[in-house]
Amino acid sequence: MIQFNSIADLLRSAKTNREPVQKDFDIFLFDELDAEVRKMMPPHRRNFYTIIFMKDQKDGQIHINQNTHTQLNNTLLFQGKEHIFSFVRDASVKGGVVMFHQSFLLPFIKNMEAAFPFFNVSNQNHYPLNDKEQILFEQLFSVLLQESVNVSVVKPILLAFLEKSKLLYGTYGKEEQFLSKKSLLVRKFKNLISNHFIDKKEVSFYASQLTISANYLNEVVKSETGFSAKSHISNRVLLEAKNLLLYSEMDIAEISHVLQFSEPTHFTKFFKKGTGQTPKSFQNQKR
Repeated sequence: MIQFNSIADLLRSAKTNREPVQKDFDIFLFDELDAEVRKMMPPHRRNFYTIIFMKDQKDGQIHINQNTHTQLNNTLLFQGKEHIFSFVRDASVKGGVVMFHQSFLLPFIKNMEAAFPFFNVSNQNHYPLNDKEQILFEQLFSVLLQESVNVSVVKPILLAFLEKSKLLYGTYGKEEQFLSKKSLLVRKFKNLISNHFIDKKEVSFYASQLTISANYLNEVVKSETGFSAKSHISNRVLLEAKNLLLYSEMDIAEISHVLQFSEPTHFTKFFKKGTGQTPKSFQNQKR
């Protein structure tokens, strides 16, 4: 699994041709990125926190937590240290990104996930904004951008941004109260898949994380979604494999390694079983 320990490392890997505003803090608009930025970033974790404001996404994809996010408009997404994250970039997307290490908010915040639960992998981490909320967060983002080099000013503004975001999480929490126990279980299962699908491909692992039996997990998932628990895991791996084949510059052996198959032949067999095509034929057909 690729792990970026610093914001600078991520920016270099993405070929953004920029350095962070500060060592442990950065903010930029998508409009600032040039054509050389990588089209696709493979699955990775970040040893820091990310806030993404998507104002108008048309063609790209963001994979984080339980969903593939496309055509997002006026949406906030939050990525914590345990999230596995990947994306296919929409060159025309509007909005921006804030990235910061926990050290940036010391001594104000010592436990980020406890203070702001939307950074926790088990919780909802993306929120559509109504018109009033959009104006508020655009204003906060704008001030963050303007004051980015002024540490004494940008810290309290970032804290205000996060505190306002917690109100969105509170609204979602109220909605969650009306979900059935089985629906909540499926949601937690999907969240776990999105954060472990690369290194954990067996149903038994997810059942153990949810403290239930594999048979019961499969029964609930099948009754709620129409598909087996194993199918959900396999489909998530297949989705990432397709994106890597289409948008990355990796060869099939490298993709097999990234997705943690023991041999490229095992990856090929898995892909053909799921799609009816070999990875190579899929790649050639779509390009």
